[in-house]
Amino acid sequence: MYKVLIVDDEELVRQAIAKIVSSIENFEVEFFAKNGQEALDICKNERVDIVFMDIMMPIKDGIAASREILEINPDISIYIVSSYNSFELAQRALKNKIKQYVIKPIDSNTIKSILTNFKVKKQQEEISISVNVNKFIEENDFYGLYDNISVVAKEIYNNYSQSNFKDNMYRFISAILYSFLPEVKKNKLELQQLFPLQDIYSKDERLIFIWLFKVYEYIFIKRSEARYPILKDIFSYIESNIVNNISLNDIVKNCNLSQGYLSRIFKKEFNMTVMNYIHIKKINIAKEYICLSRMNISEIFFKVGYNEFSYFCKVFKKYEKTTVSRFRNYNKVKLEV
Repeated sequence: MYKVLIVDDEELVRQAIAKIVSSIENFEVEFFAKNGQEALDICKNERVDIVFMDIMMPIKDGIAASREILEINPDISIYIVSSYNSFELAQRALKNKIKQYVIKPIDSNTIKSILTNFKVKKQQEEISISVNVNKFIEENDFYGLYDNISVVAKEIYNNYSQSNFKDNMYRFISAILYSFLPEVKKNKLELQQLFPLQDIYSKDERLIFIWLFKVYEYIFIKRSEARYPILKDIFSYIESNIVNNISLNDIVKNCNLSQGYLSRIFKKEFNMTVMNYIHIKKINIAKEYICLSRMNISEIFFKVGYNEFSYFCKVFKKYEKTTVSRFRNYNKVKLEV
């Protein structure tokens, strides 16, 4: 959800803009200000994505406030809204990196066009990082996607982990979910509950990978269940028993489905076997323990349902292309005692 601040000394104007903004999906009017100084104070203390700013206001005018706001946060998009159709003022505004100059009276189509263009641009920026993996979702190739999540995790770690990490991540996955599951509408609170994210994740690309794995897995599961509702029972059983030593025979027996049919549709939907998928889920649970706990490996492999350490190590190396010890020692996170 993009947060909007409306700045105008006329209440009727503020309410008129707010009504238009609120009618557009993914935008929420969070803040109002009567002058530039109030707007500046809000932007210092709150996350704001878009500002609609009047020019002629008491205490601090819109041009001065815009300049100071952009010094604090150059990522904020500011749109000047004024009844003063002045070329000089427009030039001054543009010099201060104002996105657009809108003349009063407010035209609802103009505001809608501004916000639509903003959303499209943001979504393109947010999902451009995943362009290389989108094709794997479209082709139902979970194997191919899994091999490339590390590329996405590394780009996120290098480009988005320094500031507003959580906001960036939830926007990022919101755009992906909207692209592939438009019927599954989730607000930020629901996304936070579905895919919890800790600040410590921003310090280690391994944790970003694990978090992204859960997001992409969710997309694959929901798309597959929509095409084959019988898979709901399969995924539910796997999720409930993932830390046990489950077999394909256990699954078909408990879900009343033939092994041959399950194998065919799962291969079609995931481009891998059911047991491939189970191993990958187990390995990612183990990776999370490795990154976020002080448990030794002998405790971890047993905790995720493997009976033999050597077999766990073999499976880990197959899917992660590295050994357990190398994974553990890579870019260690300093854990709080």
